[in-house]
Amino acid sequence: MEFFLYLIYLVITLVVVSLGDYYFRLIYLSGKDTFEKQELTDWTRIIPSKIVSIFESAGSLQHGLLAFGLSTFFAYVWTLTGGLIGSPHYTDSFGNYFFLSFLMPVLVLAFYSFISSEILRAARISRNSGSFLARLLNQEIPLLSGIFISVIASNLAVYGLYHEISFLFVLPNVLILMVLLILRWNGKVKFGGIRMDREEEEAEDLEEDL
Repeated sequence: MEFFLYLIYLVITLVVVSLGDYYFRLIYLSGKDTFEKQELTDWTRIIPSKIVSIFESAGSLQHGLLAFGLSTFFAYVWTLTGGLIGSPHYTDSFGNYFFLSFLMPVLVLAFYSFISSEILRAARISRNSGSFLARLLNQEIPLLSGIFISVIASNLAVYGLYHEISFLFVLPNVLILMVLLILRWNGKVKFGGIRMDREEEEAEDLEEDL
């Protein structure tokens, strides 16, 4: 029952965050002051196109879907880990709050470039080699999206089914993850003054070399 509820929340979260990103871009990034009704309410066009663009962000829908699925599964298993070191994963205990919190997604977000580079270096694979691992790790947006959305869905499923963890934990946790993911999709996230947008980092490095 919990896993079924998790899958429902996974789809709902993906739709809600996609809509949030669309309206964020439309209202704050488009520079427009007036909007047509179709721009605001044509959800049958907005939602599918936005979701597909997430999976295709690195140029491959197939690899994007695979990366999203793998990261979603990893994050779901991560949220269950609290039950292995203490009370069941849905109870009001410190371990569960830790594994359900935004800490793991944020750390992956902050250090993704480093983590992926170290994995490829350990495997002695070039990022541009065209190997399966290199192609998978190049799917940064789908991978991060799967982790963030999966943790959000786990929070909602655990709270919705058992009501044992605190709502005052779930609500800010979910909102923080949603906001950070939308900002990352738009290249607006910074950690310690370092832009997490790879294209901007490469451009800055090029300017320094010149």
